[in-house]
Amino acid sequence: MNSLRASSHPIPNYELYGEDRTWPSSEQIHVEPIAARSRLHNWEIKPHRHAGLFQLLWLRDGSARCVLDDAQCGLSAGTAVLVPRHSVHGFRFSDGAGGLVITLAYPLLMRADESLARQVMEMTAPRICDPSTLSSDERLSSLLLALAEEYEARREHRGLMLDSLALAALASLLRISPDTAGGKTAPATGHVSRFMAEVERRFREHLPLEHYARRVGISTAHLNALCRAQTGRSALAMIHARLAIEARRELIYTAMTIREVSDVLGFTDPAYFTRFFRRVTGMSPSTFRRQAGVLPASA
Repeated sequence: MNSLRASSHPIPNYELYGEDRTWPSSEQIHVEPIAARSRLHNWEIKPHRHAGLFQLLWLRDGSARCVLDDAQCGLSAGTAVLVPRHSVHGFRFSDGAGGLVITLAYPLLMRADESLARQVMEMTAPRICDPSTLSSDERLSSLLLALAEEYEARREHRGLMLDSLALAALASLLRISPDTAGGKTAPATGHVSRFMAEVERRFREHLPLEHYARRVGISTAHLNALCRAQTGRSALAMIHARLAIEARRELIYTAMTIREVSDVLGFTDPAYFTRFFRRVTGMSPSTFRRQAGVLPASA
């Protein structure tokens, strides 16, 4: 992981890292030790993403360097990372690092409590849970270890136990992890969740706000009011933020030209894309790309 810009190819999109096959079972949960996969790749998981899967990484022992979308940071023992679908993430673990990678399919998350489902649907950026906070919650580590043990044991009522333990662990982490998007807490509502789901499917198409309001079943004014109440941003600003997230990912992790990134994101004119990107991020795409850093050579 010497450079954040991995190659001229599209950002790799896996179900499980390094595998071309589809989801490995009929279950909607996959649990494995960090070492199980990273050891095979010299303790390095290169930047990639998942289309319809949510991941929870718990670094129980050791350390790691990571990239999460356009951010880079170090992880110490006890840290947990929440990675929503489409977020680019990569890790370089210290030799012998211990912990778990828990992968959850979104249909499972959507069957959860309405508040938890809403939080997951609206999460567009990874969250890092501070180890000092996690260490004070013994229940959380117990839940994670019980989940791993239940996954391997294959006992009666396995599905029910896996679902319950995974959702309980995720709910605990959402309680204590900061909302990096700065969203405001508000009463749960299905309207904004449905809006965000439709944005996730169609944001490259530059559809009018009226399309999203019709899909949700409310007026544009009502949609805007709900978005502002829950996130502090208008509905259009949320669409633009999603476009900007994808633009930053493509600029960092691929060697596509700015014109090619513009085309991939549905802009008809590269100059308009540049103006949009500058307005949302405060800098031009070329300046942003030049300022994108690289990870050090060792963990």
